[in-house]
Amino acid sequence: MRKSSARAVRLTAAIFGTAVVVSSAAPAATGTAPSAVWRSRISVGHDTYVQSYYLANSDTTAILNEFNLTAALDGRSHGRTDHQWSLRAEVSGGSEVYREQVDAGYRWRPDAGDPRLRADVAWFGRQYRRSSDYSLTSDNQEGRAGLRIYPWLGRRAALDLRVAGRRVDFRVPSTLEQDFHEASAAGFLASRGDVAGVWRIGLRAARRAYPDSTAIDRDTYAAEGELERGGEAGELWIFHRSERRLIADETVRPSAWSHWTEISVAAPAGEGHLVADVTSEVWRYDAPTAVWFDSWRADAEVGYRWGDLLGDLWHALVTVENLEAGDSPEAYTQVGLRGSLASYGHAVTGVVALEAGRRWYRGADSADSTSEFDVLVDYSDFDYVELWIMANWAFAARMSLELTASYQPERHTEQDDDAALGYASARLVWRP
Repeated sequence: MRKSSARAVRLTAAIFGTAVVVSSAAPAATGTAPSAVWRSRISVGHDTYVQSYYLANSDTTAILNEFNLTAALDGRSHGRTDHQWSLRAEVSGGSEVYREQVDAGYRWRPDAGDPRLRADVAWFGRQYRRSSDYSLTSDNQEGRAGLRIYPWLGRRAALDLRVAGRRVDFRVPSTLEQDFHEASAAGFLASRGDVAGVWRIGLRAARRAYPDSTAIDRDTYAAEGELERGGEAGELWIFHRSERRLIADETVRPSAWSHWTEISVAAPAGEGHLVADVTSEVWRYDAPTAVWFDSWRADAEVGYRWGDLLGDLWHALVTVENLEAGDSPEAYTQVGLRGSLASYGHAVTGVVALEAGRRWYRGADSADSTSEFDVLVDYSDFDYVELWIMANWAFAARMSLELTASYQPERHTEQDDDAALGYASARLVWRP
C-alpha cells in the first residue's frame, strides 16, 4: 500500500459545546476588608465531535458525544499585601472522562512592591471510562512546580533565577504516550523601571528522562534574549533562542541545534500602522535521517493595521511561509491573504479572521526519485481557507454568549488528499 493512500484525510464536521455557568463570590464583612476572596462556579455542558476521513479505499466517520458536569473553586489573597497567594481547584465528571485540576501560587512582595519570590504548583489528572470512544484511552496525570527568586534588584536591572520540575505519568505507557520526568534551571538579567522599553537575556538548562525509553533521554542548553521598544516612532519586539539538544543514544535520535527568532515591527502610516511579523525556525542535526532532517521554516505577515485599540481594530495582511528541508517531500512554499477584525465594544468583544491561499510542495517526487525520503508520505499542492471566530456577546446584564469556531478546508491536486478541520462551541454564561 502506498503511504500516500494510507494518509488519513480528516473532516471534523462539527464540535459543539453548551454550558450554563453559575458563580458566586464570598461577601465581605461590613466595614472590613476580607483577607481572601473566594469564587465558586458550576457548569454543565455537552460536546459533540464528528470526524470523517478517507483511509485506503474506505470512508470512515467517528462521532464522540460527551456530557460533563464541572465544579470549580477559586481563591486569592485580598489587596496589596507582602504575601499574596492564589488557589484554584476544579473537578469534572463526564460521560467519557473524569478530570481534576489544582493550581496554586505564592508571591512575596515586600512592602507590596516588586516580587522577590514566586512559587507555582499545578496538577492535572484524567481518567477515561472503559467504554470511552476517545483515541487516547490511557489514564494519566501531570504535575508541575516552579520557583523564582530575585536575589538582586538594581535601579535599572534585576537578577531572576528559576528552577522547575515536571512529571507526566500514564497508567499504560505506549510508544506515543510515554512517562517522563524533567528538571530545569535558568538565570536571567532583565531590565526594570525603563518606560521606553524592556530587555532580558539569560541561560537555560534542562534534563528530561524517559523511564521506559532511556535511549531518548536528553539534556538541553539554551541561550535566549528579548528586546521590546515602543513609542510614537513605532513598536519593535525581538526574541531569539538558540538551543543545543543532546540525546542519550544517537542511533535512535540524533542530537541537534535549533534556533528560534521572532521579530515584530509597527510603524505609523496615515491613520494606522504598517506592520510586519517574521518568524524563523532552524534545525541542524548531527546525523540527519529520513525522519530527523535539517530544515529552515520561515514565515512572515506584512500589511496594514488601522482602527482603535479600544474599539474596532482591523488588519489586512499578506502571509508567506516557506520550509526548506532538502529532499524531504515536506518542503513547501505557501502564500495567502488575511483579513481580521478585533472588536472591544461594550456588548460584543471578539476576533474574526479569514485567510485564503495556496501551498506548493517542492520535495522529492516518489514516482521518479530514489531518495530515502520516498519511504515517507507523498504530498500534493492545495488551496486552503482558514476561518477563526472568537466572540463574547453580553446580551443582558448578567447573561452572555461565548462563541468559538474554526473551519479549515483544503482542496488538493490529488483529490484523495482533500481535508477539512472544523471546530465550533457555544457557551451560555450566567453571573448572578
